[in-house]
Amino acid sequence: MANIGHAFYRYLLNPVARCLLRSPLHGIASKNIAILHFTGRKSGRALNTPLSYTRDGDRVRLLSSTNTSWWKNFRGGDKPVEVEIAGQRHAGTATLYEGDSPALRDGVTAFLTALPRDAVVYGVKLDSERRPVASSLEAAAPRLVLVEINLA
Repeated sequence: MANIGHAFYRYLLNPVARCLLRSPLHGIASKNIAILHFTGRKSGRALNTPLSYTRDGDRVRLLSSTNTSWWKNFRGGDKPVEVEIAGQRHAGTATLYEGDSPALRDGVTAFLTALPRDAVVYGVKLDSERRPVASSLEAAAPRLVLVEINLA
């Protein structure tokens, strides 16, 4: 079943999202979906994937679960990337946070507070102020990964 989900995103949803984000109609999705451009850690190939994002000044956050694999390309230290937001490409340096830690929880809290619609995707409950409930975040943290990009 996981392979069916992977194929759905890779061969159907992601290409459609990339086309939309690169078209004159990008405003429909550009507010919170970006295209991340990076190099594959094993293949060395240029890769790109559309992802939900939040932005706070020169910091862009991308959240995922351990069920996906794109984030594994950022293991082993900071990596150069480009992120395409609203039709503009920005260079930056990506840092991966995997495994429960205060930095991961802080980043996840910032991400979900800015983009609360994604909380249900990651199984995190929100309080009345639309911030992650601490116990729910604690339960979800071991299966979450965060990539923070500091733009150049």
